[in-house]
Amino acid sequence: MYFKSLLTFLVLGLFVFSAQAQKLTITANHSDAKFILLNDYDDSDKQELGTGAIEYKLDKNSRNRIKVTKPGFQPVVKEYNKDLKWDKDQRVSLDARRVEISAEPYDADILVDGRSIGKKAIYLVIEKDRFHTVEVKKAGFAPQTKTYYNSPDRETPPAKDYFELKDRQVRLEVLPADGNVMANGVSLGKGNQDVNVPLGDCVTVTVNKDGYVEYTKVFCNKPDTDPEPPVREQAVLSDRLVKITTNPSDAIIEIGGKTVGTGNYDLKVPSNGSVEVRVMKDGYVRYTKNYYNQANMQEPPTTDFIEMAVDEAYTSSVSSDLANVRITVPVNSAHTSEEAWRILSSIVTRYFDILETVDYNTGYLTTSWQVENFASSIIRTRVIVSSGGNSDQLAYAVKLISQEAYLDGRNQVTVKDDEKFQDWSRILKKYEGLIQEIQARLQ
Repeated sequence: MYFKSLLTFLVLGLFVFSAQAQKLTITANHSDAKFILLNDYDDSDKQELGTGAIEYKLDKNSRNRIKVTKPGFQPVVKEYNKDLKWDKDQRVSLDARRVEISAEPYDADILVDGRSIGKKAIYLVIEKDRFHTVEVKKAGFAPQTKTYYNSPDRETPPAKDYFELKDRQVRLEVLPADGNVMANGVSLGKGNQDVNVPLGDCVTVTVNKDGYVEYTKVFCNKPDTDPEPPVREQAVLSDRLVKITTNPSDAIIEIGGKTVGTGNYDLKVPSNGSVEVRVMKDGYVRYTKNYYNQANMQEPPTTDFIEMAVDEAYTSSVSSDLANVRITVPVNSAHTSEEAWRILSSIVTRYFDILETVDYNTGYLTTSWQVENFASSIIRTRVIVSSGGNSDQLAYAVKLISQEAYLDGRNQVTVKDDEKFQDWSRILKKYEGLIQEIQARLQ
C-alpha cells in the first residue's frame, strides 16, 4: 500500500513538472551582448530576445536555440532541450575573438599561420590566450602580414580589418647565384630577391659581382604614367669586367686603335665576345692582350696588373729631328767634287757595311738596310745620298731613314716587309753622329 502511494506521488510530480515550462535567467559576460532566438531548421535569426541578460521560458514546441553575439567576438549558440532539467541561472561567455578580414585585389590569397584559407574575405577566430598571423599575398604584389592576439596584455583585435595590396613586388632571379642585389643603394642580400616597389615610386636595382659588368634596372609603380613592373625579372650577369691597371701609371690604353684610358681602365668583355687591348708608352715594350668571354676559353681575370717591360730599342736610341728628313749639306769650295765624294763615301761606309748603289756621276748613293732585332720590334736603318743645292755650289742631300716594325708575336716580320715598317722618330745610337760628321767634314 505504501509503495503504491509513493508511485502515485512520483507520477503526479512528473506530470506537474512537465506541465510547467522551465523559466531560465541567461546572463552573458558582456553587458552589451545580444540574445537572439534562432529558427529550428537553420541558423537564421528568428527573434531578438534582449541584451546582457534575459529571462527565457522554454518553449515545448521549439529547440530553444539561442545565439549570443557581440561585434568582435565569435558568437555562441546554446540549445536548451525542453526535456532536460536546467539550473535556473545560466551563464554564457563570449571569449573567442572574431575578425572579419577582407582583401583587395579580390583574388589575393589569405593565409592564416601559413595555410591558405580563402580569397576576398574570411572570418578569423582567435581563441582566448591564442594568436594567429594573417598574410595576404598575390604574385606581383608586396605581401602584407599582421598578427592578432586574444590576450589582455595585447592590443585588442578589431572587429573588421582591410588589406589592400598596393605596393608591387618583382621576383628578381639572379645569375650567378651569389650576385649582390641592391635597391636604391641598400643591400638586399645575395642571390634571388623580392624587390618591393612602393605605390607612386620607382626603385633602382643593381646586381654586382666582382669580375662582371653591373646589372642596373629601374622599376616604377606609377599606374597613371608607367607600365606595371613585371612579376619576375632575370638579372643575368653575362658581360665580364676586368679592372686594368698599368705600370708606368701614365701608359696609354688602346682598344681598336682608340685611346680609352691612361694608367687604368675598366674593360667590358661582352658575352660570347673578345677584346684586344694594347698598352703603350715610349721607352717600354708595347703590350697586347686578348680577353675572351667565350665557352672553352680561359675566363678573363677580375683584375689585371700590367707591368710593362723596358724597351731596349728605346734605350739603344735617341730622339732626333734628323731622322727621315732630307738634310742638304753644302760642300766647301776648298774640296773638289772627287774629294767631297771620297769623304762622303768613307764616312758612310764606317757606319754601314754594305753600299747598295754607288754612282759618282749622278751623286747618288744608297746603303743596304741594316737591321737590329729587339724583343718588341725590328729597327731598320739606311742612308740615301743624292746631289742637292744649286748649280753654282756643290751640295749633297743626305737622308737617314730609321723605321720600326712592331712584333706582335703572331706574325713573322722580315726586313723586306715594307708595309709593316713605319718611320721612327728615333735613331739608334750607333748612327747618331753620322749626319753631324758629314756636315762637319764637307762644310
